[in-house]
Amino acid sequence: MILAIFAILLLLNRQTGGVFEGFFIYLLPIPMVVYSAKFDWKSGLMVFVGMCAFSLFFGTLTTIFYAVSSALLGLIFGACLYKNVDMTLTTFIVMGMGGILSVLSNVALASVFGYDLAEDISYMQNTMMEAMAKANVDIASGPYALIFSDSSMLQLFIISMVLAGLLDGFIVFQLSTMILKRLHYPLQKSKPIAELYPPKWSGVLAIIAYVYGSTTFLNPNSTQIAQNVGQTLWVIGYLYLAVFGIIAAALFMKKRLGLSKILTTILCILCMFIFPQFLIIMGLMYITFSLHDRILMPVRSR
Repeated sequence: MILAIFAILLLLNRQTGGVFEGFFIYLLPIPMVVYSAKFDWKSGLMVFVGMCAFSLFFGTLTTIFYAVSSALLGLIFGACLYKNVDMTLTTFIVMGMGGILSVLSNVALASVFGYDLAEDISYMQNTMMEAMAKANVDIASGPYALIFSDSSMLQLFIISMVLAGLLDGFIVFQLSTMILKRLHYPLQKSKPIAELYPPKWSGVLAIIAYVYGSTTFLNPNSTQIAQNVGQTLWVIGYLYLAVFGIIAAALFMKKRLGLSKILTTILCILCMFIFPQFLIIMGLMYITFSLHDRILMPVRSR
């Protein structure tokens, strides 16, 4: 039944010429989520193999990448629900997987179809530089020279793909939980974010991955395999530290400064684009160096 639903979605997308492909990205994981949430990932693994086979038979070349990544996302999401993993942590896992799969899918599609990502980044860089030149802004010196450098533009390009993946993961999570509620599947209540304690060693691994990935951006002479591995590690490290950096900044502004939710959200979004390195440092301090407890200490002492 699950495979039949998956196959129907693929056939409908193929017969319509891929018109609904962008929308089906959010629907393809749902059958896998429902099945693995009920029968665990071991049983869902066979269904995952079947979905991969159906994507080869009924999907277009671009749909294959999206279908396989969507089925993998659904398998992991459903397994978390079956194991009764906290819903807040599950949300981060699904969004994180969405960000990673978004980057990997774009890189894989670029390799298959011969897209030159460096050329796309160069075009984006030239477009932004022309816009700044029309505004009479000197980009040859000062902070703008760093912002418009090749490494910064590459990081900005990857960050944009990661953010798109995070949004995709969040939409998949919301749609899946809505359908599971309609099916009367018992879902746990989410814990407050303030009660989420990641392992301290994970922060050290994340910063190592981030630093190693950053070195590949600055070393154009490295091999293509080293660059792909480094960029993947950079995405994982950045994503992990940035998420908890945003949590740390939001908790600090809300608990210690007493700012409203709207203002806190706006400031976190601005910080994500203007001071991403600050979020990396905050995330590391939050995970590994007990910044979490220090932020909440005044609240707990009341």
